[in-house]
Amino acid sequence: MMLQENKSFVKRKIIYPVKSLLPLMKESWKMSWPIMVMMVFEFCMSMTDIYIAGRFGEVVKAATGLASQVYSFFIMTGHALTIGAVSVLSRLFTSDDKAKFRSAVFTSVVSAFLFGVVICIVGITFSSKIATLLNAPNEVKGYASSLIKIYFLGIIFHITLVNMNGVLRSCKRVTVTMGVMIFAALLNIILVLYFYNFTDVGFKGIAISTAISISSASIINMIIIFRIINKTYNFSFSILKQILLIGWPSGIVSISWQLGGTALYAVLGMLSYNSIEIMAAYATGLRIESAIFMPAFAFNMANAVIVGNLMGKKQFNEAYKSGLTTAFISITIVTIMIAVVLINAHSIAEFLEPNPLVVDEIIKYLYICMIAEPFIALNLAMSGALNGAGDTKATMLYAMLNVWVLRLPLAYIFGIALDLHAIGVWWALNSGFFLQSILSTRRFISKKWQKIEIM
Repeated sequence: MMLQENKSFVKRKIIYPVKSLLPLMKESWKMSWPIMVMMVFEFCMSMTDIYIAGRFGEVVKAATGLASQVYSFFIMTGHALTIGAVSVLSRLFTSDDKAKFRSAVFTSVVSAFLFGVVICIVGITFSSKIATLLNAPNEVKGYASSLIKIYFLGIIFHITLVNMNGVLRSCKRVTVTMGVMIFAALLNIILVLYFYNFTDVGFKGIAISTAISISSASIINMIIIFRIINKTYNFSFSILKQILLIGWPSGIVSISWQLGGTALYAVLGMLSYNSIEIMAAYATGLRIESAIFMPAFAFNMANAVIVGNLMGKKQFNEAYKSGLTTAFISITIVTIMIAVVLINAHSIAEFLEPNPLVVDEIIKYLYICMIAEPFIALNLAMSGALNGAGDTKATMLYAMLNVWVLRLPLAYIFGIALDLHAIGVWWALNSGFFLQSILSTRRFISKKWQKIEIM
C-alpha cells in the first residue's frame, strides 16, 4: 500500500509535470537551436578577426577591440527598433490580421534602413574623433580610427540586417536567418584570411571583410522580406509609434551596455601599468566569453518570440511556463559550457595569444568572470520574455542599475582608486548581474507583464 502511494506521488508530482513541460521545451529548443548555430558561426568569424589582428601585434589587437566596441555601440542604437518590432510582429503573426502584419514588416524594415543611413553619416563624420574621446593610448588611436571609418561604410546594411533577422524570427523563419548568417560568417572568414595572406591591405582587411559580408547577407534578407510583404508597401506611422514605444527602453539598454563597455576601455587605459596588454586581454577574453553568451542570447531571443506569439493567442499561462522553461534550459547549457571553458582556459588563451603576459591576464579574466555566467543566462532569458511581452521599461531599469550604479563605478574604484589593477576591474564586472537577475526574475514571476496590451 505504501509503495503504491509512493508511485502515485512520483507520477503526480514529478512525471506528469515533466511531461506537461516537454512540449514547451520542444518549442523552446526548436526556436533556439538555429540561433545557437548562427551564433557559433558568428563566434568563429569574431575569433578569426581577433586572431588575425593579433598577427599584426598587440596594438592592432587592442585597436580592433576598441573599434569593434564602437561599431557595436552604433549597431545597438538601432536595436530599439528590432526589440519593438519583435514584440509587435510576434503578436500580429499569430493574429488574424495578416494585412496589418505585412504593413508592420514593411514599416519596421524601412525605418531600420533610414536610421542606418543617419548613423552611417554620423559615424563617418566623427570617426577620427571617437578614439580620442575614449582616452585610447596614442599608439592605438590611428589604427582604431581607420577601422572605425571602414566599419561605418557598411553599417546601413548591418542595422537593417539585425532588424530583418528579428522580423524573420517573429514569423518563425529562424532557420532562414540561420542560413543567411552562416553565409555571412563564412564569407567574412574567407575574406579576412584572403586579405591577410594575399593582399597588401594589412589590418584594414578585418573591417573590409565585415562590411562586405554583412552587406551581402543584408541584400539576401531583403529579397526574402519582400516576398513576405507580398507587395504591401504600406508604411504605417501608427505601427512605427507602437514599435518605438515598446522599443525605446531596449534601445536605452543597448546604448547603456555599449557605452559602458566603451567606457570600460577608458578605465583600462587608466591602469597604472600594462594597459595595452590588459586591453588586448579583455578584447580576447570577451571573444572567448561570447561562446558562452551564444546559447544565453539564443534563448533570450527565442523567449521573446515564444512569449510574444503566445500572448498574441491570449495563452498567458502557457507564456509564463514557456518563459521559465526556456530559462531553465539556458542555465543548464551555459553551466556545462562554463566547465568546458574553465578546464581548457589555458590552452584556449595560448592558441589565441602569443604574448605570455596577455595569456595570463586572459586566464584571470575567465576564471573570475565565469562566476557570473549562470546569472547572466537567467537574466537574459527573463529579459527576453519580458521584452516579448512588451514590458521593456522594467528591463531598462534593471540594466541601468547594473551598468551605471555597480559595474562602472566599482571598476574605477577597485581598479584605479584602490589600485587592485585588472583583477579589481574583472570582479567589478560581475557585481551587477546578481542583482539584475534577481530583479528580472521577480518581475517575470509577478505576471504584471501579462496585462500589457499591444496594437
